[in-house]
Amino acid sequence: MPDNSIVIVNPNSKGGQTGKNWDSIEQTLRKCFGNDLKFVFTEKSGDGTLLTRKFLEQGSTHIIPIGGDGIINEVTNGFFKENNNSSSDSVDFKNIKYDNLLAITDIEPINPDAVLMILPGGTRNVLVRSLGLPPDFEECCKTLSASNNIKKIDVIAALVMASKEKDPKSIFRLFLNAAEIGLGAEIIDKSKLVRDQVGSRILSTVTGIIATLPIYKSNICEIIEGSLEDNGISNRLLTKMTMGMTSNGSFLGGGFQVATKADMADGLLDTIVIKNSDSFKILHKLINIKKGEEAIDNENDIYYGQSQTTRWITEMQNNVTVTVDGEPIGILPGIFRIHPQSLTIRLCST
Repeated sequence: MPDNSIVIVNPNSKGGQTGKNWDSIEQTLRKCFGNDLKFVFTEKSGDGTLLTRKFLEQGSTHIIPIGGDGIINEVTNGFFKENNNSSSDSVDFKNIKYDNLLAITDIEPINPDAVLMILPGGTRNVLVRSLGLPPDFEECCKTLSASNNIKKIDVIAALVMASKEKDPKSIFRLFLNAAEIGLGAEIIDKSKLVRDQVGSRILSTVTGIIATLPIYKSNICEIIEGSLEDNGISNRLLTKMTMGMTSNGSFLGGGFQVATKADMADGLLDTIVIKNSDSFKILHKLINIKKGEEAIDNENDIYYGQSQTTRWITEMQNNVTVTVDGEPIGILPGIFRIHPQSLTIRLCST
């Protein structure tokens, strides 16, 4: 590894186990990637983005986040300059002109050749699974240290509304794996609130499911898919949406391979919509998908599409939650746009 490689560590990841086991983790990293690594630790949410931007602007070329999907997401955002075009409070999500949509979701890399190294340092490591990397931390370190397989992957830009704001404003976020919308996102949001209090991911997840699943109601939603080549609308879907996903990777949290056609370098968003369905029916379907007994495809109650932009339109008062890479960021309405092959990562040798 170059001597300007930076390791950005979230010591609170994996239920605090990263901090408790740091000596062993550091030893593995130095053994696999050398003794010239520089280690910095985050103290609060958002530090990963700020630290990444600072070190890339100072000339660092390799960034290694240590933690779960959350710190990887923060570091990913730090590879790009802050987007100041998306802060408008007057975005007309439904009627926005396509040129304006592209302008407010544009991104600019700090260093297009800088490399992000992704390791399984969290509890679920969903992105690691979507990328086909080894799930064991030490094995993944050894495999990547011996690999020269550098690859460009797609990045998704999301613009959604902030929730629980007296004066609603838009929130801009980049992500690599998947945005969950509706039921799945609401379960994540509830689980996170519980986990902040009790610290147990298993207990918080079970609590989130119990608190959400029996009472969740579908919402009328319009999904508008667009094409960057044609600068226009390629498809519209108006439906009662229970659960949705806009994805770059194929896996959701919990190991559900929902975006079965997804490729993280194909320049396409995969959009899955589970239409007006009983919540327990959805749970049964997802369990069967995980067991390999069903595949997500276009059915009467499921829509699967691929495009380069999507707009998800519903009334703000419905409070339809949106999460990206496992973290709640806001509510619908929202815009998603693919940025093809905009981030460089290291993968296993082929």
